[in-house]
Amino acid sequence: MSVIQEYEKQVYAALLGKVIGVYMGRPFEGWKKERIEERWGEIDRYVHEDQGLPLVRSDDDISGTLTFMRPLEDTGLFADTPVEAFGDGWLNYLMDCRTVLWWGGRGMSAEHTAYLNLKSGIKAPHSGSIETNGQVVAEQIGAQIFIDAFGMIAPSKPELAVRLAQRAARVAHDGEAVHAACLVAAMVSAAFEEKDMDRLLDIGVQHIPEDCLIAQVHRDVRAWCREDGDWHRTFERIDEKYGYQCFGGTCHVVPNHAIMVMAWCYAPDDFYLAQKIINTAGWDTDCNAANVGCVLGVKVGLDRINEVYDFQSPFADQIIMPTAEGTRSMTDVLVETLHIARIGRTMMGWDALDVPKDGAWHHFEMPGAQHGYMVEEANLSERGTTKVRNVGGHSEFGARSLAIVFEGLKQGRISRTSTPILPNGPGAIYGQARYIQATPRLYPGMTVTVKGVVDDTLTGEASARLFVRPYPVDEESDLVYGDRVSLKAGGSVELIFNISQEGGWPIKDFGFEISGTGDASGCLYVDGVWYSGKPNLQFPVHPQIGLNGSTIGWVSDVDQVLLRRFAQDPVDMMRIGKNDGSGVMVTGNTDWCDYTFESQISVHLASQSGLIVRYQGLQRYIALIKKGDKLQLVEQHYGTTVLDEVDISWEVDALHSLKLVCDGEAITAFCDGEQVLKGLDTRFGCGGAGFIVADGLVGFCDARVF
Repeated sequence: MSVIQEYEKQVYAALLGKVIGVYMGRPFEGWKKERIEERWGEIDRYVHEDQGLPLVRSDDDISGTLTFMRPLEDTGLFADTPVEAFGDGWLNYLMDCRTVLWWGGRGMSAEHTAYLNLKSGIKAPHSGSIETNGQVVAEQIGAQIFIDAFGMIAPSKPELAVRLAQRAARVAHDGEAVHAACLVAAMVSAAFEEKDMDRLLDIGVQHIPEDCLIAQVHRDVRAWCREDGDWHRTFERIDEKYGYQCFGGTCHVVPNHAIMVMAWCYAPDDFYLAQKIINTAGWDTDCNAANVGCVLGVKVGLDRINEVYDFQSPFADQIIMPTAEGTRSMTDVLVETLHIARIGRTMMGWDALDVPKDGAWHHFEMPGAQHGYMVEEANLSERGTTKVRNVGGHSEFGARSLAIVFEGLKQGRISRTSTPILPNGPGAIYGQARYIQATPRLYPGMTVTVKGVVDDTLTGEASARLFVRPYPVDEESDLVYGDRVSLKAGGSVELIFNISQEGGWPIKDFGFEISGTGDASGCLYVDGVWYSGKPNLQFPVHPQIGLNGSTIGWVSDVDQVLLRRFAQDPVDMMRIGKNDGSGVMVTGNTDWCDYTFESQISVHLASQSGLIVRYQGLQRYIALIKKGDKLQLVEQHYGTTVLDEVDISWEVDALHSLKLVCDGEAITAFCDGEQVLKGLDTRFGCGGAGFIVADGLVGFCDARVF
């Protein structure tokens, strides 16, 4: 099959449409139509500020969509990935009550129910079946809201999209929920080439049983739309026959799917109108608006998403995606688009796309894409100085760039434009989770390089420098800066920033600071942002604690992080504890390949404890573990394999040194300065580092990665 025209651009439009729908509908999720209309009349704009909420929020619709497809790559089986592997993916990327899902409890949340089943050893698809959980739980909305990406990776191949969507959906759902999910996946897939809405709806229905309830919903709603000519009247009919009162549970799929069909019918070619209808209609607004937005995004195309209302620039493509593996915990629509498209090209047997701008972290190679960069205006000296936008041209390495337009930079006035490296604040937590789960992409020891050009209309004298903002600081005096470079009209710019230790605190923002004299005005076109090198830092004994006790810069499912010194401790240390079972506390990401991780360890009371490297989730890592009277080098891959072991004897609370060296496939373990174990990492090749503890409390200090 030939490559779909503008495949990556269409994936970008689909994902952008989904994210917009989530952000549009999230502030009033669960509201009824009457309450929404009483409060706002109709939803024709973002209303988060009316509710005192951030626009960019962690949300299961986004996190689940982008996480539950990962087993395709993890297994290397792609189209042949079995349903059991999708269930294994849940156990790898989900932390109980901390990541991805709405953790509503067994019997309330279909996903939480299925997750508990998986943890107890019930494999998919039994984990989500009607037989296991009952019809009401199994037919809640979740399967539909997580399924769009399977349409994106199978462009114009609805049969393939449906096959994969069905396997993924059955981890937590059954019955009508799976039918609805398959139908949406088929529509997303078909929309890459089919641009007629009636035909898209027909294609969707063709991929589910003719006698199922979702098929009947389509027949009814499409007929009512033709008869009524008024979506409010059609909604009344839907509410009467398919409303919440007709079904059990907290959020059944059928009512919500019905109003999605209504929105597609009344706004078949209008992204803005479809969002207005589906959000004003109420019920599970973020979920419904996301599915509607995904189909409309790919159908009408990227150029028409913002034609009536600027949906995109208020969030600059930012996505918060908390999972048990922190590499993309703070990400953006274009980065995720290229992950999806890479899988899609493999699935379709197409040639891989050349990496934009020689592997640039941020390359701006899609209209509207800003990789999260927004103007900072927290201080009076920054306000009104700057605008940013994605523009065509001004690029040596590609076709587009980020224009940072500044004006009126007199002495003492600055322009700052930054992108978040770590999520923070209430928007980072969702679904009854208490903790922010995220690790940064930038660490001390790494180098950031930025290349660009200055517009030839520059007036006055201006200079630029890069900065990072580490936790916990917010003041200008605490920012960490690179060297300042003068800007010359029409000249090229290269900014190089070697990030220093600065206490080892995690980095939460990265950006550009422009300052000037003589009323400096002009434009810096950023061609690309590259980073290189590996981390080199000593971790603080007491990590930074953030919102609700979150351990900032770490992904953790331990029960305790104690930041105090015991009477018997010879030095200050951090103690982490897991009351029952095994827990981890890790940082880093899949950029980390060859490195050394070492720490002092004091075992107070634990069945297992030690160090982790090459971490890619709760079921994918290498670890050096003290277990009983053994020191073991183990591979965790949906089960534990001992690579090497040696007898050892430690006294309670005695302080010992452990070290793991990762060099290609070779993993070498040291204890108290002596090499003790060796093994091969033939599966992972990269991943973060951290600590592991089981059934007790362990202390760590002098932790270092280099």
